[in-house]
Amino acid sequence: MDLLRPLHPVPAPSLRPWAGSRLGNGIGELWVAGPASVVALPDGSTCTLDELAASAGTALVGSAGLAALGPRFPLLAKLIDPSDWLSLQVHPDDDLARRLYGPDAVGKDECWVVLEAEPGARLVVGPRDGLDSPAVHAAVAAGAMGFDDLAFHDATAGDTLNVRAGAIHAIGPGAFIYELEQPSDLTFRISDWGRPPTPGRRLHPDEARLAVDPAQRATPVGTGWRLDGEALEERHLRLEVIADSSEAAASRRPAGRSPEVVTAVGAPVTLAGEDWAETLAPLETAVVPATLAAYRILPGLGGRALVGSLPG
Repeated sequence: MDLLRPLHPVPAPSLRPWAGSRLGNGIGELWVAGPASVVALPDGSTCTLDELAASAGTALVGSAGLAALGPRFPLLAKLIDPSDWLSLQVHPDDDLARRLYGPDAVGKDECWVVLEAEPGARLVVGPRDGLDSPAVHAAVAAGAMGFDDLAFHDATAGDTLNVRAGAIHAIGPGAFIYELEQPSDLTFRISDWGRPPTPGRRLHPDEARLAVDPAQRATPVGTGWRLDGEALEERHLRLEVIADSSEAAASRRPAGRSPEVVTAVGAPVTLAGEDWAETLAPLETAVVPATLAAYRILPGLGGRALVGSLPG
């Protein structure tokens, strides 16, 4: 299949009890690109990115995607807008995910970019200093972790944090977040701050106890819209922040290695290939197939492009 231009996933809204108002009434998360995202193909048909990965293979996911997960779409990007605390939670790594849910299960490393932050917005980044491993595991198993047991990061627009599987974390009200992660929805809730449980929203004390690594923290890896070392490169994902002055970084060469998930922030962003060009509105996302040899990213004045891909 010829994939010679970016694909435009249909954003999928997710209703949440803690939702803010930026994304629409009751919408706490907007999944902007991931395995279940629907895209239109050149012939006018539609399919999900996972279905396209199964048929197009390396043309979409590249050699890195094929090595990581086979013919499956290997990334998930979303926007998160809370007016109340998200649940206190932890994600499993690949080994635990497969032990609990089978060989096709995927763990969940992720990273956050703070797009906006109201005064006082905070993020939970792990257990507080001085709380030893037995105490953390006991509190997690009992669902008894409270704010006094936690460490916090004051959210500022332009901050980036790396959140590896095993880290206890939560996003607080007023922090508008872009999240790039492994293509997994495995979340183990330690506490939901007293919100009544529902069949689709329960606590997971046993799974969380297995997943939690008390030594892990959600770690700041950049601020002021700049990343330490110019990119966050982790074991399952790579993130770059391209500003309107980043001329060198704006020249992209997927060249069969990895797809690139591009989200415009703050201003429109133009993507341009050899014989095509198109512009993303702020918060719009495109998926650039790995088969493209080269293209350019041109953020508008004051804008940025968040680019997710695979490491290596």
